[in-house]
Amino acid sequence: MLTCHRFHRIIKYCNNLWKLEVKVKDMLLSLSSKCFPVGEPSITDAQNFNCDKYPSLKGIENVLQNHVFSDRLNENMTSRFYARKVLKSLRYQKIEKKLGELMGLPESKTSLLEGAVLICQWAQAEEANPISLSNVKQRLSEISNQVKELLVDRHNIADPLNITTGTAEKVLHCINEVLYEEMRFKVMQSNHTLENVFIDKVLESKAGFPMTLCIIYREVALRMGIDCEPVIAVTTRPDFHSHRFLLRWRENSNLNQGTDENNCLIDAPNGGVMRHHNPATYPLISAENFLLRMVEYMRFIRMHSIRASRREDFRTLSRLRRQNELSFSRLAYAVSSKQIQKAAFYAHLCIDLDMPLDDAIQILQRIDNVRCNRLMENCVIKAKEQAIVRKRNVQFRLPCIKYAVGLVMAYKSSTNTSPVFCVIIWWTNNGKNRTRYNVLFDGGDSSLVPEETLNLLTTGSNIVDHPNIGIYFKRYDGRRYIPNIELMTLYPEDEAFALSLMT
Repeated sequence: MLTCHRFHRIIKYCNNLWKLEVKVKDMLLSLSSKCFPVGEPSITDAQNFNCDKYPSLKGIENVLQNHVFSDRLNENMTSRFYARKVLKSLRYQKIEKKLGELMGLPESKTSLLEGAVLICQWAQAEEANPISLSNVKQRLSEISNQVKELLVDRHNIADPLNITTGTAEKVLHCINEVLYEEMRFKVMQSNHTLENVFIDKVLESKAGFPMTLCIIYREVALRMGIDCEPVIAVTTRPDFHSHRFLLRWRENSNLNQGTDENNCLIDAPNGGVMRHHNPATYPLISAENFLLRMVEYMRFIRMHSIRASRREDFRTLSRLRRQNELSFSRLAYAVSSKQIQKAAFYAHLCIDLDMPLDDAIQILQRIDNVRCNRLMENCVIKAKEQAIVRKRNVQFRLPCIKYAVGLVMAYKSSTNTSPVFCVIIWWTNNGKNRTRYNVLFDGGDSSLVPEETLNLLTTGSNIVDHPNIGIYFKRYDGRRYIPNIELMTLYPEDEAFALSLMT
């Protein structure tokens, strides 16, 4: 039985949670009118969710997450779209703060594991269940326990944390046996994806990038009392694979300046092979540079996947590439906020992509540099221009306009072999009976296409899968997409015309 006091506490908590959910939904709907048609809430708008009048950031995240990933079919698509964007922005803020704190520590106390997890959380910010540091640590502890059991069985070493230099090599051999013989960790061979970098995914699949395997090996070794330092070997190959990441173990850790023979190189990506080496050939790499290279690898993988996908519109492909650059340049700045060029590069991309610029302005305000001051002035000017562009004029129909916003179409051009589903988000007419339609394609592309390439689909459930569809529509009724208030205001006559085509 619940006590009366505890019962009232639960009622109060549920009431506060309900009020929070109502407040969050109201703010999400206000974002749609403020951001339309750009579709990206600014960092300032997102920060309004993280203020003192709310119970906690965690509570807001829970409400947003339930809103984004719920299975309610009648959920407002516009509200869900902005919930997803704000959830990502809030997570970015939290990750950036933690990265700043981590990178502010002395080099000896900077955890590569925590840094790698934060970077992976950034890349998974729109997922329902992003990587968890506690879960990763638990999995690494389980692996360490397997090594400890092997040490007891094989060498009767019960307390590896108090091992001597003479027995340390036995510990490393046991680590190799568990990781590579029993669990079969290996470097991925082909089909490079971000999952090969995400440490939680690699712990499941056992196949990953060399950097991720180095982190896993190093963390297991640390739990056994052995500190392995990350090193890098730079080859002459001028491409993405021109760097090798390995670990260096100093056999006599009591020596501040180890001689060549006291340094053992551990090739964690290649079965943990150990050999002596010249330290000058494999210089130490700082935690900051290590994590920055991880960001660069992830950027490369995402860029490669964009290039590999078949896209007909060069402008769409170019924009996807630049958006990829934008996301990872922002992450690189979060890892290394003291590098002025990273802040400047991010600001230039924001201007180029016509993205909301208040985040870039906030970053540039922290930097006392002539170049950044001039760039910030350009950002302020561009931000004012963006505010004017958002105010689009109401479009009234002409007799020559054949289709309407919200209609699902089959697009067929001279280059594609089969029709592609798409939905009309706006149209324009040059006054000479030539109408062009801006459409969202199933799969994530968008483009401005001529009227003769479109055919209306009136039967069947033709759902268009596009990440930005919530900017324009509130729901799908089984035949067409229903415009939200903002789009309906811009095209007030399209609703009735679309309905007439459906009968």
